[in-house]
Amino acid sequence: MLRSLFTLTNLLLSTAVALPSGIIRSSHLSGGLSPRGSCATQAADATNDGDQGGAGVQLSNGGSGTRSYFVYENSCDSIPLKYVTVDAGKSKFVALPALFQGRIVRGTDANLDGQPHLLGTWLEIGLDGTGKGYGDVSLIRGCDGAVTLATDDGTGVSTGFDDPSVLADAPDGVFELGSDGSKVIEATEGLLSVVVDAVRDYLASKLGYDKAYIDDYHGNPVICSSNERFKATFY
Repeated sequence: MLRSLFTLTNLLLSTAVALPSGIIRSSHLSGGLSPRGSCATQAADATNDGDQGGAGVQLSNGGSGTRSYFVYENSCDSIPLKYVTVDAGKSKFVALPALFQGRIVRGTDANLDGQPHLLGTWLEIGLDGTGKGYGDVSLIRGCDGAVTLATDDGTGVSTGFDDPSVLADAPDGVFELGSDGSKVIEATEGLLSVVVDAVRDYLASKLGYDKAYIDDYHGNPVICSSNERFKATFY
């Protein structure tokens, strides 16, 4: 049985599973252990992080308006570690701490209200402590649009998708409302990792299983960066 990079079933929320790479998988359903031992108590503005050559992600806004992006550590769902706002067509580098394991998502000021906001496309990143980073795009917790992820180590390896029709063509029966009132494709798995067939099957018909995690039982769209650096575009 395959699992997305940071997924455990709800039965394992209080445990962690070590992968050969040293990555610790956490849960799309929240819970588990914070990889660095504690959660942030206040989100940091990453506007001035700058690229100092270390681990991190160059975030590009491929949309038509200014958007904000939020960095969450695994199991720290209420308060982001960092956030950054990026103008349309621009990019900013967000540095990641050693052993970071978590996700980057689109969001609004609502993400700073101290409550979990899980619904949406997850860009998942994990650093294993040996200089390598791993990443994937996951739609298990929902889909609020396309994201592509590429390594920034010269290999050109990439994953994710840039097709806007995945969201635009979705039937009404698979939508929920996001925190900003927008339509978001709902999660493909509920409690105990039970698959919501209608949602999973729609996404599979559009993307297959090679570009993003659609459930925990198919595909392995994880890429590895040899220098812990990535480039990502949110569309």
